[in-house]
Amino acid sequence: MEKTGLKLTELSDKELVDLALQQNQAAFIVLYTRYSAGVRSHISKYISQAEDREDVALESFQKAFSQIGLYNPEYRFSTWLYRIARNTAFDHISRKDREKNSMPTTSISDNLPELNDIAAATHNPEEDIINQQEYDKWLANIEKLKDDYRTVAKMNLIDHFGYKEIAESLDLPINTVKTRIRRAKAQLLKMMDISDELQ
Repeated sequence: MEKTGLKLTELSDKELVDLALQQNQAAFIVLYTRYSAGVRSHISKYISQAEDREDVALESFQKAFSQIGLYNPEYRFSTWLYRIARNTAFDHISRKDREKNSMPTTSISDNLPELNDIAAATHNPEEDIINQQEYDKWLANIEKLKDDYRTVAKMNLIDHFGYKEIAESLDLPINTVKTRIRRAKAQLLKMMDISDELQ
């Protein structure tokens, strides 16, 4: 699965995207691990509830990974991903809080100049070191979850099934699936000593 003598975590975003396009599931996990903190941080600019932020972050990755063939490698992967996260956040707000918050209901334009600065503001070498050290731990910890949580975590984080697909496959209410995924993620983050990122 991995290139000889080179960990997936050492690959560039473009190399990981190339592997992801070949349905290499580990490449998806590395991209998720590399950018999950940045995506949650970006979403927190628009959504205050921690629970909602986690839902929007998961939905953002699901959208990005399901549409990864549309990614244009001329641009930074992070810029593309954060744009999806921002649009997903605004879609969430427009669905739930549009009238209360008087927020815009349309998706953000792809051409906003500020998008060019996002990657530099949210990515740093320390995160790369942490991600490299914790990649194998991430996979191992999924296996340590209780059955109910392990099943949905694998389907969502590894196989990239959406809530609806998981609910139908396991014959569960969609809210139960969302709760289990959220709790599984919280447990995984605690196992990896980064649970403060959920706050």
